[in-house]
Amino acid sequence: MDINIFKNSYKIALISFSIGTILFLLQIINKGLNSVTIIGYYYVGLAIIVNSLILIILLSVLLLNKNKIEIIKSIGIILFNVPIAFLYYQIVIHNLI
Repeated sequence: MDINIFKNSYKIALISFSIGTILFLLQIINKGLNSVTIIGYYYVGLAIIVNSLILIILLSVLLLNKNKIEIIKSIGIILFNVPIAFLYYQIVIHNLI
């Protein structure tokens, strides 16, 4: 399998994390319900779709490829964003209430 799948999954995970963190920090700075909150909600939906598609591709490659360690690492990096996003969500919701 082409190494580009691994590089692209790393890049997508990093971009997803970076944008999410920037939106989170902007939300913390601009407390309350505002345009950053709305953009953040749309971004989370888009990030879920994109990361889920990448995860499905990686899982299908996992079944067909012998380089399982590299694929599992890529899957782990994609899944690492889930608890971070959940933590950000909990903090933002707590600050809105």
